[in-house]
Amino acid sequence: MGLSLGACLAVQPAQGASPAVSAAETSVNLSVGLMSTQYHEHAVPGDDESGVIPGFGVGVSALVPTRPGVTSSVDIYSALIYNFDAGNIGYSGHYLVSGAPASATDHAVFNRVEARLGLGFPMIGGMESIPFLAGGYQAWNRNIAAPGGGSTDEFYHSGLFGLGYKLDVPVGGGLVASGTGELLGLAGGGISDNSANWSGSFGVTPEERVELGLDDAVFGRFHLFVSAYWQHFNYAGTMPQSLGNDYYMFEPFSTTTQFGANFGIGYSFN
Repeated sequence: MGLSLGACLAVQPAQGASPAVSAAETSVNLSVGLMSTQYHEHAVPGDDESGVIPGFGVGVSALVPTRPGVTSSVDIYSALIYNFDAGNIGYSGHYLVSGAPASATDHAVFNRVEARLGLGFPMIGGMESIPFLAGGYQAWNRNIAAPGGGSTDEFYHSGLFGLGYKLDVPVGGGLVASGTGELLGLAGGGISDNSANWSGSFGVTPEERVELGLDDAVFGRFHLFVSAYWQHFNYAGTMPQSLGNDYYMFEPFSTTTQFGANFGIGYSFN
């Protein structure tokens, strides 16, 4: 998803962003959805988790022309997006001390907030090419309840920063199709384990995200939309820390893949 693509396409004779694109990108919205999570620790023995949980999202975005009334002007794009997902995920791993296999339930809670700022370049046919900068925060409250009273209460968190590219395509009437790709970095993150009373810091690792969407102006300023996404990221893990009595605690390198779908309603203030 290169920034050069948006710049290259934008030099074509521009007709300006279509009213449908402007309405879709200048709105507030609320959505509900489902998210599938696949988690794997790269350690022996390691832990795995998987499951599908519900969630909701809220967002606000704006696409504002720098020269109102000039159809070929560059637009300013901004967005703020928040997603919350919570539910039970299956855990397949091991007990910390004995190393014996363990199956349990993670009462997981995921939070993710992302801010975007970029430029919109009008294209032929009313399309909009939008390269943007992104920053934000994501967290996972990992609360595993194991049979026999064993449990863990871990909190994973990280900042987000990177680049993205979005393409909006009006496909007729008030319907707009969109595709978004992002390459982000996880930085300043770490883990806090309240059950074992220790914490550690993570190094910088990548996150990739792809999203496809449809937005339809069904009644005046009110819109219905649906989106599907895939994202993949790694947590770098921590260095071993001594807890005394020759016992060490550390978080191994891990990989998480998530994909899901959201359905929602928006209100355009364009």
